[in-house]
Amino acid sequence: MLKKLFIVAVVLAFIAMASFPMWTSRLAEDAFANPTRNISPEAVSKSIKSKMAIYLFEDAKQTAEKAIIYFPESDEMPFFIYNAAICSDKAGNKDAAAYWYGRFLEKYPKHQWSAQAQRALDLLKNMK
Repeated sequence: MLKKLFIVAVVLAFIAMASFPMWTSRLAEDAFANPTRNISPEAVSKSIKSKMAIYLFEDAKQTAEKAIIYFPESDEMPFFIYNAAICSDKAGNKDAAAYWYGRFLEKYPKHQWSAQAQRALDLLKNMK
C-alpha cells in the first residue's frame, strides 16, 4: 500500500512539473487579455520569473517584450526591459541583448541594476 502511494505521489509530482510551463504561460496570457487590471503587470512579471527559473529564456524574452508594449506606464517596466536583455543574452541573441541593455541604460541610468546592465553591455560589445 505504501509503495502504491509513493508511486502515485511521484507520478503526480511529474505531472505538476510538466504542467508548470503551461501554467506560467497561461498566467501571462490572462494578464495580456486584461491589460487594464492593476495586477496584470505583476502577473506577467511572475510569469517571466517562473520561465527564467526553468530555463525557458526564449519564452521569457518574448513575454517581456510583449509586456513592454502592453504596459508602457507600469512600475514593472525596468524589470521587463532588463529581463528582456538577460533572456536575450541567455537565449543566444547577443544583438537583441545589446539593444535591450542599451535601452535600459537610456531609460534608467540611475537604477540599481544600471551598473550590471553596463557591465553586460560592455562584455557584449567586447565580444564583437
